[in-house]
Formats: sequence, C-alpha cells, structure tokens
Amino acid sequence: MHLRRAYFIIIAITSMLMTHAPAQGKISLQFLVLPKQIQPEPVELLIGEEKTMEVETPGNELSPTYKVSPLSSIVVGKTIQNEEGQSVFQVYGKAESISASRQIILLIRKGKDNSDGFVVLPLNGELANFSGGSFLFINASRLSVGGVIGDKKFGLKPGQQQLLKPAANHKNGICQVTLAYQREDKWKTFYDTRWPTNKKYRSLIFFHQDPATGRLGIAPIVDMFMN
Repeated sequence: MHLRRAYFIIIAITSMLMTHAPAQGKISLQFLVLPKQIQPEPVELLIGEEKTMEVETPGNELSPTYKVSPLSSIVVGKTIQNEEGQSVFQVYGKAESISASRQIILLIRKGKDNSDGFVVLPLNGELANFSGGSFLFINASRLSVGGVIGDKKFGLKPGQQQLLKPAANHKNGICQVTLAYQREDKWKTFYDTRWPTNKKYRSLIFFHQDPATGRLGIAPIVDMFMN
C-alpha cells in the first residue's frame, strides 16, 4: 500500500467545485501547475487593462479559488521592469477562456522555470455527477492513454477527459489500476498499482508529460466530497 501513499495526496479542498452559485457576475478559477516544484513561485493573472492579480501555483493540490469578472482570455505572466524602468507585463502563456462559471486552469510548464512559459488549458469545473468515489481522468499529454480501474476501462486521446465511478475488485474498497500509453500503434503499461475508493472522496487524475524529457506522468488530486 506504500505506492498508494506515494502517489495520492489527500487534500481537503472544501471550496473546490461546490454546488452553490458563484457571486453574481463573477467566475471562479483554481490553478494547478505541472510539473510541480518544491517551492512554486506565484504568477500573475491578467484581469483587466494593465491590471493583474497574483495567483498561487501549486502542483500537488488545487490553488485557492479566485473570483474574477469573466475573461475573454486566460493570460498569465509577471510584471517586470523594462530597460527604461517602466513596469511591463511579461506573458508566460495564454488561451481563450471557456464559458463556465467554475474553471480549473491547468498550466503546463515548458521548462524548469515559470519564465520558460506555460501551455494554458482551461477546464470546465462544473462537473455533473462528480460525486464521492468518482475518478475524473484528464489527458493533458500529447499521447493517447488508457487503462483499467476496478471494473471500468477507459481510453483518452490528447485533450480528452472521462468520468468513471469504478467498483472495487479487491477487499476493503481497493481497485486494481493499470495505466498505459500509445506510441507508434503500440501500447505500453507504465503504471500498475492499487487505489482506494471512498464515498467521502473524489479524484482528479491528470496525465502530463515532462517538457524536457517527454516522459509521461500522472498527478492525482484527491478532493473531499461535500454534498
């Protein structure tokens, strides 16, 4: 069971994806940055003309919820001083926004540092049926991935996501988990372990690639389910 402890970080994020309505005229954003850093440096979110707000960039949990006015684009970066001593906003990454009142903004770091830039992926946080015991698999890699969890099978092309609620196939609510990726028409298993199921928790499983090596990894985030 040590593998389960190594890969699962139990996070009680009571504010995440809750069912109450957001403040009028506002959207809710939470951030996750991969690959994670030991001491992640925050970034700035552009929220208006020459107006930014600082947001946290955790890699092992979702950030706090930030409520902002609807944005046409999600733009992150940092305010720096140019050669003339003027403050300018350096863009690290941007993407068109999506029409969802709750969003998870996934930032894939292109290099070792934030200044190397990000791929920005806004995800819909309004997830129907995402209840306790559910697993949401999100493929943020450039590879096709798939696998088996408990009694359920799944397959995801790049950019796809799938919600599953598996039944345990071992004692004490434990699911056998086998994950694989496709490269040149061949499937290769890269992850084989056991995960627990519990009606008190729901899990987001992100597939991502290291920008330097291309190595495929997973980032499990476990959220306490609030009815």
